[in-house]
Amino acid sequence: MKFISIASGSSGNCQFLEYNNTRILVDAGLSGRKIEENLKSVGIDPETIDAIFVTHEHTDHAKSVGVLSRRHNIKVFTNLETLQAMEVTVKKLKAENVYIFENNRPFKFKDLYINPIDTFHDCAKGCGFAIEGDKKVSLITDTGWVNTESLQKMEGSKLYYIEANHDVEMLINGRYTWPTKKRIMSTKGHLSNENSAEVLEKLLKKEGEQIVLAHLSTENNMPELAKKTCTDFLRGKNILEDIDYKLDVAPRYVPGKSYDL
Repeated sequence: MKFISIASGSSGNCQFLEYNNTRILVDAGLSGRKIEENLKSVGIDPETIDAIFVTHEHTDHAKSVGVLSRRHNIKVFTNLETLQAMEVTVKKLKAENVYIFENNRPFKFKDLYINPIDTFHDCAKGCGFAIEGDKKVSLITDTGWVNTESLQKMEGSKLYYIEANHDVEMLINGRYTWPTKKRIMSTKGHLSNENSAEVLEKLLKKEGEQIVLAHLSTENNMPELAKKTCTDFLRGKNILEDIDYKLDVAPRYVPGKSYDL
């Protein structure tokens, strides 16, 4: 099973997964041209993408869902609430390319088992995904918290792609308005670096799992700070980087590492 973060952050999100003869994207939040360029830069032909799985309707996740689907005849998987909310962005999709799932009801697509996980965000009905081929990968961003049910569905993954959106101190002392700060810190906002570390403590089995910290704020975080906060917290729980797990931070504009699980 292969995983690559194609782009990550408030400027646009897109992830690539491959297993056997199945190639999918999770989200398409950059311009169609930029996603195509990023895919080609890591040797992936956009014409070979089978489906786009959409987490929620915000433009940094759904901007080019329609463009890519129409251009390359790609299937689109989404829950009904997200489909309706992103219609203004995505525009018209071919009926035969639209597939509706329900959160928390697993299903199979080609070689993959997909489990849409509830997220808690200021959107219509957000989700993350636990995706299984021969290995399991869990992706969860744009959520103010992670509940017990979602943790159970993510458990046992070999790779965790998880939001570490902001440093709380940077956010509080930053230039955003107070209502915006409250929204980000709320249970319908985003996970902080500390929140992300707390979630990972509950998930990690000390089996060399790969962590990719994602969706970092440009205003209220830094890659080095996100990594340090997470590794320091886990070290305090006797969970050690490079011994018990490995950790990277997803780049914002360009593809990250290719993980062959």
